[in-house]
Amino acid sequence: MSFDEVIDRSNSDSSRWGGRGEVLALTIGDSDFRLPVAVEEAISTRMTGVHGYDTVPDRLKLAIAERLERLYGWQVQLGWFFFMPGVVQGLNLCCRALTGPHESIVTEVPIYYPFLHAPLNAGRKRLELPAVKNGDSWQFDHDSFEVLASDPDCRLLMLCHPHNPLGRVLSHSDLERIAEICEKHNVLICSDEIHADILFGGARHIPMAAVSEEAAARTVTLSSPSKAFAMSGLGGAFAIIPNAEIRERFRRWAAGLVPNISVLSLAAMHAAYSECEDWLREEVAYLADNRDYLVSRFLKMGRIRVLPPQATYFLWLDFQETGWNDSYQKLLDHGVELSDGSKFAGPGYLRLNFASPRSVLEEAADRIERALAD
Repeated sequence: MSFDEVIDRSNSDSSRWGGRGEVLALTIGDSDFRLPVAVEEAISTRMTGVHGYDTVPDRLKLAIAERLERLYGWQVQLGWFFFMPGVVQGLNLCCRALTGPHESIVTEVPIYYPFLHAPLNAGRKRLELPAVKNGDSWQFDHDSFEVLASDPDCRLLMLCHPHNPLGRVLSHSDLERIAEICEKHNVLICSDEIHADILFGGARHIPMAAVSEEAAARTVTLSSPSKAFAMSGLGGAFAIIPNAEIRERFRRWAAGLVPNISVLSLAAMHAAYSECEDWLREEVAYLADNRDYLVSRFLKMGRIRVLPPQATYFLWLDFQETGWNDSYQKLLDHGVELSDGSKFAGPGYLRLNFASPRSVLEEAADRIERALAD
C-alpha cells in the first residue's frame, strides 16, 4: 500500500473535494487513502449473490470484543453491542434516550460540531465546558466540570476521547476523576472513541468504560472503524452499553428510526477489525510523519500556533497572531481550504486534516506560507 498515491477526487461527488478545482481541501474527516486490500476484497466477495437483510453476525462482535480485550484488557459481552450506520447517530440517540426534556448535557468546547448540535436537536440545554490550554497540552477542566455536574438538572456528559479537534488523549487519572464526578452527581457518560486507533508517540488509549465497574455502568461507548481504516463513506458503527437499563432505553429510542447496517458495511467492518492490523500500523506511522512534518513547517513560519496532537489526523491551528480578520477566507484565497474553527466553538482557529499524501501537504504548507507573506 502506497499512502503517497494522489487520487484526484475533485470531479467526484466527494463532500470534501468535489467541485473544489485546484483548491486543496484539508477539511472533512475522511482520508485520501485507498481502502485496505482486505476490506476491498471482502466487499467484492459480498457483492455477489443475494443482498437481503442481514443480521449482525456474531463473528463481527467477537472480532471487536477480542480486539478490545487484546488492546485494552477490556472484556465486553456480545449482548452489550448495538450497531448503527454512524457514530453521529449514536450521539443524538444518547441525548434523547438518556436525558429528559428539562435536563442538560455537558460538552467540552471546542468540539467536533455534532456534539454541539445533538443536545439542541433533542431539545435539551447544552452546557459548555471550555478545555484548558496549559503550556504544551490541552487539559480537561475537572473543577469546572464538577460545578456543572452539581446542577440537579445535569444528566449527561458527552466525551470526545480521543478529542477531535484537540488531538488530546485523557490519562487514567483524568478518566478516574471524571468517573468519580459523574458517579457523585448521577451523570451518565456518552464516550465517542472513534479515533482510538490513531495514536502517536506512545500515547495509550483507555476506554472510559474500562476504568471501573461503576464507570462502565453509566457509560455508552461509541466507535467505528471508519476513520482508522479509510472507510468513512461506507458507514458502520456500534455502541457498547454494559448497563441493561440504559441499553434498553437506547434501543427503544432507536426503534423504527435507526436503519440496519448494509451487508457491505458489515463485511467491511469485519475485514477491517480481523485482517488489517498491519495496514493500520503502516497508516499510523505515515500519519505520524505527516504530523511531524507539518508541525515543523508551522513552527518555522511563526504566527500560526499548534500543539502536536497525541491522536487523530487533525491539527488544531491557532491563527490569532496573524492579524487576519477571516483566516478561513484568507487561506481559501490562496488555494487551501481548512475547517473553520467557529463551527467547533473555537473562533480564531482552523482545523487541518493531514490524512493525505505528503506531496499534497507540502503544497498546502507552501501556499499557507505564501499567504503569511502576502
